[in-house]
Amino acid sequence: MADPIGSIDALKKAVEFAHYLAKDAEEFLVAVNERDALLLKIEEGEEVDEATLQHANESVVEFTRGLRSGVYEFRKRAERIASQDGEAVRGAAATESTVAPAAPGGTGEVPDYVPAAQRGTELVTYWLYYGGQCVGTKRMPVGTGAVDVRKAALPEAVIFCDRGNFENPVERQMKIRRATVKVFDDRPKQESMRRARPFELRGLFANEKPFLELTFRSPLTGAALAAHIGDVTVGLQNVAGVEGLELSAKPRDGVERMVRIESDDRDALGRVEVAMKAYLVERGAELVSEFGVGYVRIEEPERDTETETERPLG
Repeated sequence: MADPIGSIDALKKAVEFAHYLAKDAEEFLVAVNERDALLLKIEEGEEVDEATLQHANESVVEFTRGLRSGVYEFRKRAERIASQDGEAVRGAAATESTVAPAAPGGTGEVPDYVPAAQRGTELVTYWLYYGGQCVGTKRMPVGTGAVDVRKAALPEAVIFCDRGNFENPVERQMKIRRATVKVFDDRPKQESMRRARPFELRGLFANEKPFLELTFRSPLTGAALAAHIGDVTVGLQNVAGVEGLELSAKPRDGVERMVRIESDDRDALGRVEVAMKAYLVERGAELVSEFGVGYVRIEEPERDTETETERPLG
């Protein structure tokens, strides 16, 4: 006779993924309806922007993939309920119930479900991997199951999808749902990975162009302060002008100024970022903060002032 506790746990998994499947189906239907509405306008002789229609078709394709994935995941769990005998169900339940929560600083793959009693109060970092790609990280209580980690990461797909590489939120959500969750509680490495990504993580909002913002400060005082800030701002405009770009500027806190550039030329923004930072160093201005979205970030050229024999080993 099947273990009732194991059967209930297996049923809960199937219901969990049935909810995912229902959401996938709803998203698919919305995408199809939006695409069909555009096609109807075309049939009635109305003009429809080609890019809008292409985006609608791409959305249908992406949501179709998500729906197929949802069907597969649900069937896999539903068939497990029907095929497993009581011994197998009890074994699976015992395996899940004895999984030890990963300790802070430890590493290891996280099971889908972990009993609530095994959760701690301390936070650890959960990494979500789709193949070799890290598609998200979440700080959650130690002992959180992979299903809950994925669920918590899903809303961030809109923010953290790699739009610079033409990834859309739907595709990122699909990757998150299929991601392997691991514990790797290393905050310095997490921050290093974020900084090393070639594109900013926040996606562009509707009608927003890729942009770059730099805020700098002058070390001078008195009348020389305003003159220095003004001269540096003009110089930054000249730097941007080399790429055919224009910047806007506004004062901040009296001794600082923020400059902003917007452009559809993602590569040009990346080149200007490096050139503007070099110019600030040259003019003795301090870079206070930087922020940008949607442009290609490139490596700054190394300023090699040491010979090979002068460099420390290691």
